[in-house]
Amino acid sequence: MGIFEKFMKKKEVKRPKLIVFEKENIDNDYANFELKIKPRISIDEGFSQEAYQLLAGRRKEMLEQIEEIIFSNYLDEDSEDLASEIDSFPDIRYFTGNYYVVYESYGFNYRDRNYRSYHIKDGQYRNVRYKGNERKESYLPLDSDEIIRYYKIFIQVGLTGNENGQEEDYMSLDLVAEIASPDDKIEFEVLSHGVM
Repeated sequence: MGIFEKFMKKKEVKRPKLIVFEKENIDNDYANFELKIKPRISIDEGFSQEAYQLLAGRRKEMLEQIEEIIFSNYLDEDSEDLASEIDSFPDIRYFTGNYYVVYESYGFNYRDRNYRSYHIKDGQYRNVRYKGNERKESYLPLDSDEIIRYYKIFIQVGLTGNENGQEEDYMSLDLVAEIASPDDKIEFEVLSHGVM
């Protein structure tokens, strides 16, 4: 192959590839690449087994969406989420393209008609917000028709990298979705990413 052909050769594009660990997670610990265990799973009290089974049946759909997020944000060279400075994080050069599920959480989020988030505290719905340094709290009774309950799906994945000549944990990625019903369309948002 001549030098011109080498330059013309299309650069290999890394696509996300799921690593599935078979080792049981006996103590329901957070998974990591070194432990090679199944993900930690948390299901909130009151979250029905039927709703969990419906969502578990949609896991392939969820993972496909997560893979698209991983690709477009962290593996695509044109992504705006990648820092361009030397020694910055994350650095596309280190990603292997492999990822695994660290943690899954299924629970609820409560929102008022203005989409402000509430949680249950002391037998009431409570909203906490800040105006400057001033903390403000508001409460609603549990039977309030102002509150809408959403199903909340939180998934943390670990992306591996090759910084020191071998594959190891490189970055964690936290994703969340809220849906009104387990049958609704799921759309994940990136909450954060960080060093693992």
